Amino acid sequence: MKLEILLEKLKPETIVFIRSKKFKILEHIVWWQAKANENYDKYILQDEEGKKDYRLFISGDFLGFSTIFHYEFEEPMPKVLVYKGRKYNLVQDEFCVVKKTEGERVYKVGDAEIWWDYESASDEGKGLSLGRNWNTWEREDLEVEEINRKDVSIK
Repeated sequence: MKLEILLEKLKPETIVFIRSKKFKILEHIVWWQAKANENYDKYILQDEEGKKDYRLFISGDFLGFSTIFHYEFEEPMPKVLVYKGRKYNLVQDEFCVVKKTEGERVYKVGDAEIWWDYESASDEGKGLSLGRNWNTWEREDLEVEEINRKDVSIK
């Protein structure tokens, strides 16, 4: 499925399968990245057991699927960190602001977050995205894996 068609179909309440696992889209968020001056799409997903700890990202041609976890960190962020025995390298830090939302209101327009993105030094396509809300300091750390469009289907 072409990326433009996929973006049109990914709406709140839609059932999406990622690598054959079923999820319901709860919210679609359009984030603006201040440093990159670009937007990206983020979807909050709920699995069949009701767990809401999953995210789908689309940024340009990049599709990422992630699960929330907690990584204890203190700023300033290191250039290299170790998680589960794997080394990760800092590739980007970003300040993001919500431009648009639809669906459940987990996020609202104007919410802001700061993120540090790390790529695995040994496993291509795997990374960590460590973040916090700019105002409340609430955390949302994500273990991210790059996926292909063929891994995503809508029924």
